Formats: sequence, C-alpha cells, structure tokens
Amino acid sequence: MRNYFLVLGVAVAVAACSSSTESPADTALDGPWSSHGLSIGVVLTMTWTSDSVHATGTYNVLDGGLGCGGGTLHGGGNVTFKASRSGNDVLGVMSFDNGWMPPYRVTLTGSTLDGAFLSIDAGSCPFPLFHGLVP
Repeated sequence: MRNYFLVLGVAVAVAACSSSTESPADTALDGPWSSHGLSIGVVLTMTWTSDSVHATGTYNVLDGGLGCGGGTLHGGGNVTFKASRSGNDVLGVMSFDNGWMPPYRVTLTGSTLDGAFLSIDAGSCPFPLFHGLVP
C-alpha cells in the first residue's frame, strides 16, 4: 500500500509539472542516454526543457532479472520516463511495459545522470544513465 502512495505522489508531482505552457528547450542534453547497470540494458531518447524531462526507449534485462523491488522485470520491451526538473535535480517515473513503474530520482552531473530507482522494499537502487550509448 505504501508503494502505491509513493508512486501516486510522484505521478501527481509529474502531472502538476506538465502544463500547456512549454518551457524553453535545453537541447544540449537531448538525445540518447543509456546504461547497463542492475543487469538492465536501457537506451532512452530524452527531450529536456528547463523544468521537465521526457523519454522513450527500450530495455533488455540481462542475467535473469532485476533485484530492486521489480523482480518481475524480465525479458525486454519499451520504457518511458516522465519527470519534473529543478536545475540539476530530476524526479519522475520510469514506466516499463510490463507494468513496473518505479520512481526514479537523479542528479545531472556533466554527461551523467547519477540516479536511482526508489523502492520502499529494497531502498534506493543506484542506476546511472550516461549521455550517449555505453558499450
């Protein structure tokens, strides 16, 4: 039940930030971001504004499965990310097509998103993303 309220709170915060007024683009950060941490390969195409981040992409679970409050994440598929942004701090929800929707909090540091999935059951699970495609 607490997971529901955490996800609901993040969803409300993201929805509150998506108004009909567009913020100026921060195009230097647009494009592919990727990672292969926590046994998940992810490639997202991100679009940044001064107050939000939106992304679509794909994921592929490596080595059997994920152990961060999302043990049901297997195989591969599509993923989206919607978040609010305040300077270098970003908070949103990463939505996997199997229904897992963990909150994801990051700090932008250069060309790295120093981030983590948030889970009441497993705590914070570090999952950085890197601008460009990682080998």
